[in-house]
Amino acid sequence: MHTTSTTEKTLIGSNLVGEDASCADIVAQFVEGLKARLKQMENALRAADFDTLRVAAHQLKGSGGGYGYPMLTERAAELETQAKSRALDECHDAFAELQEVCKRVVVDAHA
Repeated sequence: MHTTSTTEKTLIGSNLVGEDASCADIVAQFVEGLKARLKQMENALRAADFDTLRVAAHQLKGSGGGYGYPMLTERAAELETQAKSRALDECHDAFAELQEVCKRVVVDAHA
């Protein structure tokens, strides 16, 4: 009997790769770029640069879904909403949630 560890259960694989394994390379590039995207957002948040934060969150909202990560889209949309409202504390909370999701993102959770 195969048991799944807690870590495996929490990984978020791409729905796109699940449907078409030939997309794995392009999805891997997207996943590798997440760290730089998060750093850009973190810098904008530290500077209270709501416009840059909003744009970066908006871009991730669109690309997250396109690459098969609807959970990224949801979290990025929340951050975008808070950045539009210029609500600093709420932006910090939404960014922290987005970071947690990004830590769990992998190309294929079943690989």
